Amino acid sequence: MTDITDPSTDRPAAGASPVRLSRVGLLLLVGQLAWALPATASVTLLQSLADDVDPLHKVRVVALIGTAGAVTSAIGTVGGGLLSDRTRSRLGRRSPWLIGSALLAAAALAACGTTTDLVAVGAFYAVFQLGIGTWVAALSALLPDHVAPGSTGRASAFAGIGYLLGQTAGGVLGGLFVPHPGRGMALAPWLMVLAALLVAVRLPAADNRNAPRPPLRGSELRPPGTRDFWLAFAGRFLFILAIVLVTQYLLYVFTDHLGLAKDDAGRAAAAATGLVGVLAALTTVGGGLLSDRLGRTKIFVGGAPLLLAAGAVPVLVAPGTATMFVFCAAVGLTLGTYLSVDQALMVAVLPDAENSARDLGMLQIGSTLPGVVAPVVGGALIGSAGYSVLFVVSLVLAVAAAAVITTIRSVR
Repeated sequence: MTDITDPSTDRPAAGASPVRLSRVGLLLLVGQLAWALPATASVTLLQSLADDVDPLHKVRVVALIGTAGAVTSAIGTVGGGLLSDRTRSRLGRRSPWLIGSALLAAAALAACGTTTDLVAVGAFYAVFQLGIGTWVAALSALLPDHVAPGSTGRASAFAGIGYLLGQTAGGVLGGLFVPHPGRGMALAPWLMVLAALLVAVRLPAADNRNAPRPPLRGSELRPPGTRDFWLAFAGRFLFILAIVLVTQYLLYVFTDHLGLAKDDAGRAAAAATGLVGVLAALTTVGGGLLSDRLGRTKIFVGGAPLLLAAGAVPVLVAPGTATMFVFCAAVGLTLGTYLSVDQALMVAVLPDAENSARDLGMLQIGSTLPGVVAPVVGGALIGSAGYSVLFVVSLVLAVAAAAVITTIRSVR
């Protein structure tokens, strides 16, 4: 089937055959998997590298490098989204940014593994996260570009499954390469490049070089002012922070908090991430279909954080490897429920379809900003009160996320 799109928007032109949902869904799945795999693996590999180079200050090193990377990722999501919306090229608006950001991210993460100079590692990692942020902004815009509103739940489920598969594979890969982090960093990111080329070939956009490019106005640089937009942002931020606050230091939780040897902790982290992926898949597959059938989104996105809060209780009451796996199981079921319809909720609160990549990029900061906060706050909490307090704060944040999401008015 030939896809005919409006050159100025990349959306199907009037009278053209719509792009098949299955095709868009599968490409969203591949695209989410392609970035989630190296992003997840890089966290464990960075922790292992810091432990090898500077074991005395490893928490501080990871906090500083992780914070710098999260800042550049946020810059990529906003800047890349804004520029993607305004791009005019033979490949349309999205593919040039997907291809370029994939190459940048892959080269930078591979370079991280070639040096033990922590300043250089931090610089390369920041560039890697810049590429990740830009990729996510362009990829997220494919959903409103090509999927009708009544089908966003199903398409969001495809995206959620891809993210979970990538996160699971990345966690396993990171855990297995804990003894050799440089090799893992060199291997992990190149799937992004293949995925970018696949999107360009299988979801082609019309040549829009002759489409008008309106002047950049100051108003386009200002974030949207709608109430529900910011409630969705806050809910995502609190929910992701509740998870990342613990998982950011997963390897160290197993070693320093639960007493496992480093190699055993790597295997435990890989197994825990695999458990997250398997259980998340159980709730992701049906979540999008059920959301579309019921015409409800908020109940899924708002209920998931409460499940996460419940999962923190056992590891607080009786810290151990078994209860840590109970927490990871709750994370898996939570992510599956949340991610099955999260993209649909985000699209539903967009105030301006023509600036979808910009606005989705801003919403994506709700996912990347926790990466700025978690290393700093988590490192401070660990230093002052130990690892147990991470789970207390995670529980509180999860409950707050549920409370915020339930107040969104424009989505059922």
